[in-house]
Amino acid sequence: MRSNSIAFRLALAFAAVCALVLSVIGVFLYRSLASEIAYRDDLALLGRLEQVRALLADSDSLGALQARPRLYQNMLGNQDSLLRVTRADGSTVIGINPRQQKLPALDAIAPERAPQRSDVITWQAPDGAAVALLSGQARGPSGEALTVVAGKVLSEREQMLASYRMQLYLAVSLGALLAFALGLMLLRRGLRPLRQLSEAVRGIDLRSLDQRLPAAGIPAELHEPVHALNGMLTRLDDGFQRLSQFSADLAHEIRTPLHNLLGSNGLALNQPRSAAEYQEVLASNMEEFERLKRMAENLMFLARAEQAERALDVRVLDLASVGDELCDYFEALADDRDIGLQNALSGELLADQMLLQRALGNLLANAVRHADAGSVITLQRRDDSGMCWLEVHNVGPIIAPQHLGKVFDRFYRVDPSRAEPGDSGGLGLAIVSSIMGLHGGRVRVSSDQTGTVFGLGFVLD
Repeated sequence: MRSNSIAFRLALAFAAVCALVLSVIGVFLYRSLASEIAYRDDLALLGRLEQVRALLADSDSLGALQARPRLYQNMLGNQDSLLRVTRADGSTVIGINPRQQKLPALDAIAPERAPQRSDVITWQAPDGAAVALLSGQARGPSGEALTVVAGKVLSEREQMLASYRMQLYLAVSLGALLAFALGLMLLRRGLRPLRQLSEAVRGIDLRSLDQRLPAAGIPAELHEPVHALNGMLTRLDDGFQRLSQFSADLAHEIRTPLHNLLGSNGLALNQPRSAAEYQEVLASNMEEFERLKRMAENLMFLARAEQAERALDVRVLDLASVGDELCDYFEALADDRDIGLQNALSGELLADQMLLQRALGNLLANAVRHADAGSVITLQRRDDSGMCWLEVHNVGPIIAPQHLGKVFDRFYRVDPSRAEPGDSGGLGLAIVSSIMGLHGGRVRVSSDQTGTVFGLGFVLD
């Protein structure tokens, strides 16, 4: 057991709280007991003074009182009580003082006044013992003025209270230890689901990312952390699957240009070639190198986009101007394929101009590559439910429904055999999706007999 464990610290805190509560209760009980004992002792002294006053007043003579000392000892009842009756000249009539303590001078209350608790004083004797004293005037036989001092040594009270204090200390200590032991046991038992979750998490590795932490039978306080961990595992599993698929697709995409480069260079080196033939080989190699370069640039862009390393330069854009620039750029390529371009964009939009042009450019390039000859590619805007959709519409081969949900994935091609020089290596639409992710927007695609429409959705403020 480590001292820095949660169970140890909580059990220690629980024990400290229990010790504090027991101490407060003990102090309250101790003070209550001390107050009750003091109250009873004071009442006893008050009653004793009244009894002695009555005895003196009813006696026939002081000599008869002096002849009966055992009567007063029996009346006092123990060795800690004292009684002294003196005349006005200071001579002692009755003197019971088992410890032979020299009493201090006291102010005696008047004989006609009943004694009160406030009249009792506590005196510290030379031997260290505390003594409760009460002094009052009385009338003896024939009305003689007498002074009565009643007292009690408080040693018994102090011993009893000291014993009670020790019992309280022992009870608080044992209570704290018991609270610590029980708290530690209960906490370790209560934290057992955490250890079970730790074992479950420890058993998950790259080959078992599809496993999930059990949510049944766990405390309610752990439901949210378990659901959060399961969500994280889901994202990790999805990311790992995408990374594995990406690695496989990347290896497949790179293998083709590398195979072409190795094949063409191997053929060129098998036997002497003319300068024209070497130039032809080099030109072919340059096309493959350009393809690899574009692929590397696109992959770098996607990596930076996913890491949010690119800061958006958001500004208000004139969509008509953006569309005109794109149509001018693709006009020559479209004319070569006998395809027309129509810009129907209008209004303004808050976006990053370079990224928007790249996204629309990738859609236009894709549309020109697949549109039917003699058709027209249209750039248009459509506002719907708080979204501004910029759409690229072309008429060409219909994309089968099973492909529509995958066209924005990396390296995905609807027809791999139609890869052409200058294409994006299957990354063009993935870049479009990443650009819209940076803008907090969406992408969509639909395809039927009327044509194929790719849309970029921006949230309108």
